[in-house]
Amino acid sequence: MNDLTGCMYEQGSSLPTWFGDFELSCEFQPIVSPTHRRTVGFEALARARRCNDPVSPAVLFSEAESEGDEPCLDIVLWQQALRTYAETRPNAWLFLNLSAASVVDSRTAPDILAQLVHQSGLSCDRIVLEIVEDAVSDQEALARFVAGCRNHGFRIAIDDFGAGDAHFERIWRIRPDIVKMDRTMVVHAAENARASRLFLSLIRMIRENGSLVLVEGLETREQAALAWESEADFYQGFWYSHPRTELRTASAEAEPRLFLAQQHFTALNDQQESEQIQCLRNLRHEVLEICHQIAGGTALAEAATHLLTSPGAKRCYLLDTRGVQQGETAFAAGYASRGSAFNPLLSAEGASWSHREYFRSATNRPGEIHLSRPYVALPDSARTVTVSHMTFTYYGYRILCLDIHPEQAFPGSHHHLPHHI
Repeated sequence: MNDLTGCMYEQGSSLPTWFGDFELSCEFQPIVSPTHRRTVGFEALARARRCNDPVSPAVLFSEAESEGDEPCLDIVLWQQALRTYAETRPNAWLFLNLSAASVVDSRTAPDILAQLVHQSGLSCDRIVLEIVEDAVSDQEALARFVAGCRNHGFRIAIDDFGAGDAHFERIWRIRPDIVKMDRTMVVHAAENARASRLFLSLIRMIRENGSLVLVEGLETREQAALAWESEADFYQGFWYSHPRTELRTASAEAEPRLFLAQQHFTALNDQQESEQIQCLRNLRHEVLEICHQIAGGTALAEAATHLLTSPGAKRCYLLDTRGVQQGETAFAAGYASRGSAFNPLLSAEGASWSHREYFRSATNRPGEIHLSRPYVALPDSARTVTVSHMTFTYYGYRILCLDIHPEQAFPGSHHHLPHHI
C-alpha cells in the first residue's frame, strides 16, 4: 500500500475489507470523432463480480458510498484503467470518472491523481476527468479542484449535462474542455421534434461558449442521426461499440460503424438538400412574381393569393425601409381563425419589425431574396422562417415578407437551411 494515499494497491494484492467479495475490472467504450473519422478517446467503465456473478456498478458504488470510501474505489479503478491503457498508449484520450465525493476528498487531491498517472508512465494531458458537476454541492471546492487538475495538464469534462440540476452558470464557471450530453436528452430529442430543436440549440450554445460537445448513449439509428445533425464533436454509445476489455477490440468495432454511418447520413443529407433546393427555386419564382405585381399596383392580398396556398405558407406583409408594417397582414386561407378566438397580435399594421434579422438582411443586401433562421413568431408563437426581399412600388421601396412553417415547406429542415435564395 502506498502511504501517500492509503488507497493505492499493487497488482495482485487483496482488496480492502470494505469491498467484500467484489472482483473489480474495467471495460473501455470508444469515443469517436466524425471529423477525424476514428477513435479519439476511451471511457473506462467499472465492472464488478461477486461470487462469480455480475454486480451492477450502481451496487458497487452504493456500498462504497455507505462506507465513505468512494475515493478509494475511484483510485483502485483508476489504477486498473491506467495500467491497461499504458500497455498500448493509443493516440486517444483516456476518460476517467470521479465521484462527487472524490472531488472534495484529500485522498483524491489533484496532486495525488497526477501521481497515479505518472506512476503508470503516462502524462496527465492524456487524461480527461469526467465530473458530474451538479452532484458537487461545494462549488468553491469544485472550482479549486478543477484549477488544480488543470495545472497538472488534465482535461475536464462535465458528465451527464442536462440531467438533474445542471446549469449553464456552472459550465461558464468551470469552463470544461468537453461537455457530455446526458443520454435522457438524446432519447427525448430523437422522439420529439420540440425536444430535438432544444437539444440542437443547447449543443450550438455550448460550442459557441468554448467547449467541445460529446453526445453519449447513442443506441439507435435515430439517435445517431440526431447526433450527426447536431454537429457535435464526439459520439459515444452502443450504436458504435459496446464496452470491451481491450482497447484495440473496441476501436476496431467502432470505426467501421462510424464510416458506414457517415456514408448513410451524408447521402440522406444530400437527398434532403436536393429537395430543399427545388422548393426554394419554386419559392423564388413565386416571390419575384408577387414583387412584379405589387410594383404594378396590385394589392398585396390579391398578389399573394396563390403563394399563400403553398405548403407551410402562413402570412404575407409589407414593411417600409424603417421596418414599419404597411397595411394589414395577408393570411393563408383560414389561418387567422386558427387556435384562440381572440389574438391581439394578429393585427400588426404599424408594428415595427426593424429588429428582426429578415428585415436587416433585406435592407443590407437588396438584390437578394433572404431566408431567416428559424425563430418563434409573435402572431402564433410557432416556429417560423421568413422570406424577405426589397422591391420597388408606387409608394417607394418596400420589403416583402412571407412567414413559413419550415418543416411543412422544406423537407428535412430541422436544422440547416440557406440564408438567401
